[in-house]
Amino acid sequence: MKFKRVCAMLLTTVLMMGTMTACGSSDGQDSGSDTSAQESAESTGDSTEAQDASAEDGEEANTESAGGTVKMLVSVTGGKDDEEMQLFEQAMEEATGLDIEMEKPASDYDQVMMQKLSGGEVYDLIYVGASQYASLVDQEALLDITDYVKNSEILSNNIDQSEWDDITIDGKVYAGFNKKEVHRVVALNNTLLKKAGIDYKSIEPTMDGYYEVFQKMKEVSETDNFYPFNVVMKEAWDLQPWFSAVGLKTGVQRGEDGKKYVPISTDEAAPVWEWFKKLYDDGLMDPSAFVDGTSEMRDKMGASSQQTGVTVDWAAWVGLHNANAQSEGLTTDDYEVVSLPGLETPDGSYMLGKGSASLFAVPANAQNVEGAIKVLEYFATQEGGELLSIGIEGYDYNVDGDTYTQTEIGAAHGNDHGAPVPIYKDFVNPLGYNPGMEEALSYGDYATIEMTIPNETDYKEIVGKWGIQIIRGESSVEDGLAGMRAELLERGVTEV
Repeated sequence: MKFKRVCAMLLTTVLMMGTMTACGSSDGQDSGSDTSAQESAESTGDSTEAQDASAEDGEEANTESAGGTVKMLVSVTGGKDDEEMQLFEQAMEEATGLDIEMEKPASDYDQVMMQKLSGGEVYDLIYVGASQYASLVDQEALLDITDYVKNSEILSNNIDQSEWDDITIDGKVYAGFNKKEVHRVVALNNTLLKKAGIDYKSIEPTMDGYYEVFQKMKEVSETDNFYPFNVVMKEAWDLQPWFSAVGLKTGVQRGEDGKKYVPISTDEAAPVWEWFKKLYDDGLMDPSAFVDGTSEMRDKMGASSQQTGVTVDWAAWVGLHNANAQSEGLTTDDYEVVSLPGLETPDGSYMLGKGSASLFAVPANAQNVEGAIKVLEYFATQEGGELLSIGIEGYDYNVDGDTYTQTEIGAAHGNDHGAPVPIYKDFVNPLGYNPGMEEALSYGDYATIEMTIPNETDYKEIVGKWGIQIIRGESSVEDGLAGMRAELLERGVTEV
């Protein structure tokens, strides 16, 4: 059966992630569950083949009359706690007429998802990032829903075609959208900049200009263990605004010869790597950047800590930092985050990274495809966008006529229940965006996505490892970049 073959293929990915040792084990259960999981995979195989036939004849699908239960495995989507998750499910049920079951792992989502899929568990929608999406398509673990999308007026008309183009693989799509991915910007603590006598709009967008800003921020900060510059170097996330200075795109790109390569591993990238090293040597870069993840970086940038002054993060996070501070009773004199597009390119422009798609994919063994499509359609409407952003009426906000009033709980949730910017192209946020977010969004014309690759984790690991060695002085810039290129090629991330 098809899904049995998929289970076997998923094993390769799972083993690479180090999450399990045999296809069929899930959620840390012992091998005693292998038999039942295998039977489950076999029992869904006939259904999967039937769904394939249905997908090929998508014009017959009628989502208006779709019913039954839609089982979803989610990560960022939904309520902030168990109580709100139940309210979120109820709101979706009332809107769609479906029974909604949302399962949200407490941690390690990627590992849990792979364990559950390889264990034969059945979901109608699973949350995936772009790299996971490409990998699962390669393994035939997702259902082709191209015809469903083409024959849905909502999915075809409410979402910009460019969004569908970004997730089309060999002419087919296997998922719908959780949210509209925006871009990452340079976020700056404006309260500290003002203290240093710096107007952020007058910052010289060069490596020297930002170095001077970092020095002044360091001088005026009274916070213990403060470092003006922070970055998640171990994952090479996100370096784009800085490599703009030499006109290089981060991630994997195709050269003129059509072969994949990593621009920031080339010798042309050396000046920026040398700049990072100078920041580190001069005490302006947080040494924890070599071990911290995004959550630690955001905590240090947040109002309650303010242990860092400049980061690169999603446009939405500029607003979230400010919203969180306001919910704690702080004014802009106490704390304010603003944004800039980074370093100027040699031709006088900027280069930012647009996020790869945040998706809800339909697994190959989904039992309620029509219901899953109906959920994807709901997410692509004004009503669905409101639920995914400002949350639940009567809990996160109240409505009186045309007036929306946010509750104290809603304010603490920062207008983000999975989609701070919903995928619906004409969405209007009835509460307005969080402070500072509109300015951050205004830089969107400078943003482009990176190539989607199945082995994105390898790219991040290799670039991060060699980058750290260069910054620490454990390797010269020349040798470090040569080593980076060699390992990228050896592990199949690049072709030259």
